[in-house]
Amino acid sequence: MNSFFGSKRPACRLLIPVVCALMLAACAQKPQPQPVAKKPAPKPAPPPPSLVIRDMHPAAPEKHGVVAAHIDFVNGTPNTLEYVMFKTTAYTADGKLVRAKKTGRANAWLRVAGPFAPGESSGDKRWEKVWQNSQLSCFRIEGAELIDVNGVVEYFEADRIKLLPELASKGACEGNS
Repeated sequence: MNSFFGSKRPACRLLIPVVCALMLAACAQKPQPQPVAKKPAPKPAPPPPSLVIRDMHPAAPEKHGVVAAHIDFVNGTPNTLEYVMFKTTAYTADGKLVRAKKTGRANAWLRVAGPFAPGESSGDKRWEKVWQNSQLSCFRIEGAELIDVNGVVEYFEADRIKLLPELASKGACEGNS
């Protein structure tokens, strides 16, 4: 059976390649989705300071060069603190390390009992006989261990302890920031 255009067989042979070519052409012309540039996530805000130091200084050397420490701080945490322990390092004016009197270690730990409510100031706290060196000129706080009323213990490095600007501007102890 022949049709007007000839046999059906050659028409199918011609039709299949034409349909494939049209499909390929249609795929090639589809607009490709553009990659979406992701904006970098904003840096999270730095955490608030756990403690704000209002004042800190060594006392004048007493007999035999024994030196006390003074610190006045504000509780910057949302919790009531039961204890605060400051990790401190003391230096002479020429930058020499002064070891703790009782332990002989490079750091002296200064502990004070609370309670200290959030935002509450400690007032001037004094620790006696911390160092023994009549040339001691300054100390810095390396970190602090905070124990809240629920018994939760956290240690914060110096970057989470803020010095008030007037204290930081004194620059008495290099690295005290």
